[in-house]
Amino acid sequence: MRVQSLHIEGFRNLAKTALNFDGDASFVALVGSNGQGKTNVLEALFLLGISKSFRTTENGEMVGFDQDYFSVKGDIERKEGPLKAEVIVTREPPKKTLKLDGGIKKASEYIGNLSVVFFSPDDLGMIHLSPSLRRRYLDLLISQLDRGYLESAIKYQSALKQRNSLLRRIGEEQAQESELEFWDQELAKNGAQILSGRARVIGQIGAFAGDYYPKATGAGDTLTIEYLPSGHATDEQSLLDAIAKHHSRDLALGATQTGPHRDDLRFLVNGHDLASFGSRGEWRSLVLTLKFAEIELLKEKNGETPILLLDDVFSELDEIRQKTLFSSIKDCQTFLTTTHREFLGMIEAEKQIFTVTQGTVSP
Repeated sequence: MRVQSLHIEGFRNLAKTALNFDGDASFVALVGSNGQGKTNVLEALFLLGISKSFRTTENGEMVGFDQDYFSVKGDIERKEGPLKAEVIVTREPPKKTLKLDGGIKKASEYIGNLSVVFFSPDDLGMIHLSPSLRRRYLDLLISQLDRGYLESAIKYQSALKQRNSLLRRIGEEQAQESELEFWDQELAKNGAQILSGRARVIGQIGAFAGDYYPKATGAGDTLTIEYLPSGHATDEQSLLDAIAKHHSRDLALGATQTGPHRDDLRFLVNGHDLASFGSRGEWRSLVLTLKFAEIELLKEKNGETPILLLDDVFSELDEIRQKTLFSSIKDCQTFLTTTHREFLGMIEAEKQIFTVTQGTVSP
């Protein structure tokens, strides 16, 4: 899988841009000082694959200053045939449109056609500090692997929003507690699909992690990944029971406290929880391992390698981990950013280099 060309208009600080990528180059490097727009190019590519940003949940934030809309489109080469993908976001009225070969698509139809893996130094904080971002990491990955999962996640979020609104209305004596039963069932039905999908993929990631983590650390350490469902729910009935059990608490707080939106992951190295005992080096190795696992899972699902986006990894990874990374991704079309062109010398592969200066991308 490869991106052959990328066209950007009205996106963040980037000038109107048309890039063609060399089919012989495994690596596409974006070189420039900080704040010039290098990461914006990676964000545009991520958006082209996932239909979402890795920075923000507000689509309007990506529309350039004094612009009414943005468009990101690309020509994609795949084993099953070429594809034209496009994402358009308008500021007023706020709207996002997804297109494949010119036809408008739903998110569940769009996502998964261009597989993308993104890695930046911020991933260390994401995995370490925030359960919500750990869930988002899982959801973005599984959505590329399983359209049914994505559809269940969309329905779950809709039901969750409705149930939380109902909880507040009950608290204001504008509705009855008995009305919760319908939304309890909707959450349990779709939540069970999410539980199943997460548990399955975490098991697959764990299998890959057993092979990759020792390579990332250069030692014989073992990595174990555990899924921690809220309310200890494992299927539709146990999830329904757990939700119903906590009506009083939900009503007191005005929000649903049990379900996949409250689940978490735990990472154990040699049996010790990284959240309590992990060094920065171990967290770096963990993130690398998760990215390797993403690549392998997407490759296994699609029969071809995903696109890899690396944002300023030279600043965070030591030389050993950099070499481990680059030797493991040689089959992927990789887009990377750096402030120092000399770092590219350690990449022993064909490279295509662009400079980024005040939003202008040039060969």
